[in-house]
Amino acid sequence: MRFGREFELTGGTYRPQLQNVLANDDNTVALLHVTASREGKQLDMDNVIVFRIADGVITEGRVFVADPPAYDEFWS
Repeated sequence: MRFGREFELTGGTYRPQLQNVLANDDNTVALLHVTASREGKQLDMDNVIVFRIADGVITEGRVFVADPPAYDEFWS
C-alpha cells in the first residue's frame, strides 16, 4: 500500500504501526495501529488491510477501519 499522500496531508505525522500479519496461499491480512494529527484533529485507531494473492502477486488490497465516521472526519 502507498502512504505518501497520508504523510503529506499530515505533515509527516501519519504513523502506521504493523501489529500482526496473518497469511495463507490466497490472502494476507495486516493488522495496523495508525496515529496521525492534522488541522488540530487526532487519529488513533486500528485498521486492517486484506490483500488477495494470485500466483505470488498482490491482486487486490482492501482497507477496513475500526471507526469509519471518525476516520472520514479526520480526513475531511
